[in-house]
Amino acid sequence: MNPWFLSIRDAFSFLTILPLPCPIRSDRPAERMSKALAWFPLVGAVVGVLAAGAAWLVWREWSQAMGAWAGLTALAVLTGGLHLDGFADTADGFGSWKGKDETLEIMRDSRIGTMGAVGLILLLGLKWSLLREIGPEFWVRSLVTVCALSRLAMVLSAQLFPYAPGKSGLGRWVTDRREPAAAVIALATAFAVAAFAFGPKRALVLTAATLAIAWLANLCICRKLGGITGDTLGAVNEITELAILLVLGMSG
Repeated sequence: MNPWFLSIRDAFSFLTILPLPCPIRSDRPAERMSKALAWFPLVGAVVGVLAAGAAWLVWREWSQAMGAWAGLTALAVLTGGLHLDGFADTADGFGSWKGKDETLEIMRDSRIGTMGAVGLILLLGLKWSLLREIGPEFWVRSLVTVCALSRLAMVLSAQLFPYAPGKSGLGRWVTDRREPAAAVIALATAFAVAAFAFGPKRALVLTAATLAIAWLANLCICRKLGGITGDTLGAVNEITELAILLVLGMSG
């Protein structure tokens, strides 16, 4: 199989519920995922198109409010709730105000806690409000761009920051092997998507905002945990989505 196609397939398998062969079955998951990172923004763009399509269809048949909910529901379903789960676990851990080891232990617990539940309610409520503010006429452009840039934030997190010592899990697959070329391709792809949607000048601003958000979020995470985890990668994705939606909502 063509290695480019294999990497794209792996990226879709890792980030979505689409019925493709999963990279988990590989005997070299870290090597496979390091190459798949290049296509994370492409996966995000496709997910954004599908979510925007669901939002637009429901809006046409029902209302703008329900359309926004349909878009968010589609995002959650298409990704299997992967990033939302990471965000909730991270909120539970950081919201406990415990030390490093206790925080990591809380994040490993599959049960959702109070801070995780509150965090998800606030996150989804804010996203819903911002999608309504942006308006249906901009949903396709906005969601495609937001989802591409948020996956870029995940790539940069995995490539520039260390994994938390002693931690294991799916997140380690995307951090164990550095692949600078993959990061460059991901950056170029995300910028191209944003430029196609909003023009190069605005794309430059949005990409710069993504880089700043990812950098600051991971600095805080590493200061607390000594490194990133799979959960924090999901949290960075969700935080970036919210922030870019906020930028788009403010700029009109």
